Amino acid sequence: MLSSVGFRSCLSSLAMLVAAPHASNAAPASGLRLIPFPKQVQMQEGHFRLVPDLRLAVTAHAADRFAASLLREELGLSRGAALQESSALDATAVLPHALILFPGSGRPVPEALVLPVVESEEAYALSVTPERVLIGARHVQGLLRGVQTARQLVRANVQGDALPALYVSDWPSLRHRGFQDDITRGPSSLLKTLEREVALGAEMKMNVFTYYMEHQYAFSKHPVIGPEDGSLTPDELRQLVAFAARYGTDIIGCQQSFGHFYHILKHKEYAHLRETGGILCPTVEASYQLLDDLYSEQAPLLPFAMFNVCCDETHGLGRGPSGKRAAEIGVGGVYAGHMRRIHDLLKDKYGKRMMMWGDIILRHPENLAQIPTDTVMLTWGYQAAASFEHQITPFAESGYEFLVCPGVSCWNRILPDFACATTNIGNFVRDGAKHGAIGMLNTTWDDDGENFFAPNWHGVLWSAECAWNASTTSPKDFNRRIGGVLFGEPGTHFGQAIELLSRTHSLPGFESMHDRRFWRVAMGDCPVNESASRTQAGELLAIVDAAITHLVEARRDAQTNADLLDYFLFGARRMQLMGQRMEGSLDACRAYARAVEVAADRREALAALDEAGDNIRELRDAHAKLKNDYETLWHRENKPYALQRVQARFDGVLARYEGILQKLLAARVGFAAGTPLPRARSLGLQITELGVRRTRPTEVTSAPMAPDAPWAVPGLDGRIGIRVACGPHDRLQTPVQLQLPAAVASKLGGGSLLELTPDQTMQTPVLYQVDGDPDGAVRTLAFNVGAPFQAGSERSFLFYFGSGFTPTNTSPHAVRCSAAPGGMTLIENDCIRALVGPEGGHIYRWEVKTAANLDLTQPGETGWAGFADMGRDHRSSPNKIEVLAAGPALVQLRCTDATGLQKMTTAFAGVPWIDVTLNAGKGWYWNYDRVETFAPEGPTPGIAVFSDGFRTPVRSAKAGFESQAKRGGVTWSAKSRQDGLLLALLTPEVKSRHAVGPGGGMGGTGIEHSVPAAHFVTYGGVVAEPPEAVLNALQQTMSLRNQPDTALFGTEQREDE
Repeated sequence: MLSSVGFRSCLSSLAMLVAAPHASNAAPASGLRLIPFPKQVQMQEGHFRLVPDLRLAVTAHAADRFAASLLREELGLSRGAALQESSALDATAVLPHALILFPGSGRPVPEALVLPVVESEEAYALSVTPERVLIGARHVQGLLRGVQTARQLVRANVQGDALPALYVSDWPSLRHRGFQDDITRGPSSLLKTLEREVALGAEMKMNVFTYYMEHQYAFSKHPVIGPEDGSLTPDELRQLVAFAARYGTDIIGCQQSFGHFYHILKHKEYAHLRETGGILCPTVEASYQLLDDLYSEQAPLLPFAMFNVCCDETHGLGRGPSGKRAAEIGVGGVYAGHMRRIHDLLKDKYGKRMMMWGDIILRHPENLAQIPTDTVMLTWGYQAAASFEHQITPFAESGYEFLVCPGVSCWNRILPDFACATTNIGNFVRDGAKHGAIGMLNTTWDDDGENFFAPNWHGVLWSAECAWNASTTSPKDFNRRIGGVLFGEPGTHFGQAIELLSRTHSLPGFESMHDRRFWRVAMGDCPVNESASRTQAGELLAIVDAAITHLVEARRDAQTNADLLDYFLFGARRMQLMGQRMEGSLDACRAYARAVEVAADRREALAALDEAGDNIRELRDAHAKLKNDYETLWHRENKPYALQRVQARFDGVLARYEGILQKLLAARVGFAAGTPLPRARSLGLQITELGVRRTRPTEVTSAPMAPDAPWAVPGLDGRIGIRVACGPHDRLQTPVQLQLPAAVASKLGGGSLLELTPDQTMQTPVLYQVDGDPDGAVRTLAFNVGAPFQAGSERSFLFYFGSGFTPTNTSPHAVRCSAAPGGMTLIENDCIRALVGPEGGHIYRWEVKTAANLDLTQPGETGWAGFADMGRDHRSSPNKIEVLAAGPALVQLRCTDATGLQKMTTAFAGVPWIDVTLNAGKGWYWNYDRVETFAPEGPTPGIAVFSDGFRTPVRSAKAGFESQAKRGGVTWSAKSRQDGLLLALLTPEVKSRHAVGPGGGMGGTGIEHSVPAAHFVTYGGVVAEPPEAVLNALQQTMSLRNQPDTALFGTEQREDE
């Protein structure tokens, strides 16, 4: 780092050297396009012209000559100039390492440059005058960095044939600046890809590079581990090390050595070394022999002093053979013991300094001192947080050297989340520099084996900028510069495209652009409703279409690295297709529905069927083209291994569309021959709205439902019949909301709802309400079908209406709402009393009346306390609360936060559950309860239960992150006690990643890092039956995918007596 004295000396010398005032025609330095931007730039008068007969002279070191060759190559690519071979320059008297670019008519005269007074071998000075370009440094590394700056001047800053005159004094803020390629989750980069990554990283002054390794290495001692067509070979590693050395780049070796060991342990030869899942067992001695073997085939090939053993995310440690040891010394003690073993192995046998990911030891701070202090800690985190100091200071204050390790947010995504990565990288590097980090290692991960490396370059270059300059650059300025530096484009199309694409990950309906969203192609499925889906598709297409236009322009103008833009374009076109197919699928469903409606007009119906078929065919063909493009791009970057996995995903989508198309064609043939069209659901062409309760009846008939039934409400002169069919599953009390016909809505001076017995002899009053504008045409009848509602059964109701006498519509089970202090809203029925607050739209109180008014929620009315927490931007965001329905059958609140997220919170009469639907799916949703209610710390410890049948005792809050029980692919999670108290969260339509915590900050019931859901049901009450029976029935009851069918019959008018 630069001392204050050295810094002042450097500036003073520089000022004296370039003290001449700026000429009036000198452009400001801020207009230069350089990455990373130099520490000190002073613009001067004049230009250096890139004339055809330029020559290079360089000091007589082999490495210096290689640096000169890079500039010569750049001049050839960017300017078409064929330079002569570099001539020797004797400049050692003034500059140990120097390079001069000069016209053929001139002479290479070395001059004394004022070099930065800093403790860095990479410091350099660069001077451009009308007579020559001069680069000088004390070390060859500095000359290499100066040459890269000169290359960027030539590539991105030439006006006509002129370089602006200037003086640069430059040095890095962080010593080690690097990035990683994950070559072990499927894609295995070709050697030429790895070499290009090293070279391009060096252009941006990166000086370290690493590969992430679990199993895709050609281990000669363990040949079964690495796949033949997808493993890095020892010879390739040797070549990569030699290649990188020329660019002044070190290769950091890497071998996962604890967690993420699944692909090795899956082989029968190593199954006895398993702790749990994919964790290597630390109490089996053979584990260390295996690690020794794996290190022995990499470490000797790597000159760099450090080696990364990883050892992150060891969730499940202490639950296998090491359990006895963990009981004695704690899980953290077992972890630290393993780290000491491999530290000593690497140091004593291979002379390497151990690097390790810091996440697990941060969870066990009491064991941090047991890790040898010469260990280099790699502290990582990938969220867009305002600060990362809590992940840095434990290491900095304990005397460990450390690197900060942000990420490009590419994993599992169609394109990287550029906005998240920009904030994450900038803030993490800033905090690292503040606390003395020795470097930065930017990470890329290929978790689902699908993403390419090329789209990561934006995040990699941004990290190069931040690490060189300690995050002092604005993202907007960086995006202005990156297109010229990376591609040589004269404009800013690439940066504009990135800024547009940065907005896509926060769009509702697309699950942060995760790959899984692309593969979910159910026709007609709307996460919320059709209107929202069409709006979301339009928003996406407006952004992506513009981004594609910019990328095409950048591709056209690119002077170098143009092929990398093909990968950005591919990702943008995948996004584009997501919007197009959302619209196309709905259009196909609507066209089929129109064919059914106009079936009597055969010609019009056939045209509608053809329209539906054309939509599906276009979508199928668009996916087929993407598959071909994907295969082409894969082979450019990677070895063949694992491509078939992604091909299979494409094939599954294509088969889905083809299957629907064939069913539709068969239906068309049958219709043309006189067969009625089948129901849309049987063809996969039904629009299913998963975020709203269906208000339109499944069936409408003009005939009365029960004309012979007695007229039970003489004071009202109209009635309409309603029939509700349970479907194939038993249901609990079932909510129904039905839009009333205009002829009924216009006559609602009064009303009464009665359930009709099957024999039509009795009519029983049912609690109901009518919502909507009393003066409007749309009025909705809401009521609940009482439990039990048996599978296969139907229930019939008569709604009486008119302007006459209205019977009392009350019940002890009724639900009501009222205003509460602090802008809150109180909801109450005979089972629960809940308080909904404007901060985060949280349910801050949930009192169970049948449990002596016990409040289940974590105490407090701010932050994460309470239920329905959405985390991050939504947790503390102020909500506007609107009462849409005030009872007595249901209460409905619309809570809208500052980000536009809407929570529709609905409570019903007579039941201890509340329903929440969102206008966009989310993968994080928690109910925070008290530790004392279900955890072992309280008087009545509970059991965690999941929809797949898994049961386990609720764990102690003292276990920290290990206190949560988690299950993937389930629809509900719960905590229950022997006295029947039950707290549960359901995602009725979506198999999610549920978790049950002990309460408090570790959560009660929730989902996190899950497939997003837009519909949640919280149950909080006392049950007499097993919780599984209640919750399975509740899932069927509240599922918006499988709502009960409803039939609306013709109206009747009371005849005068």
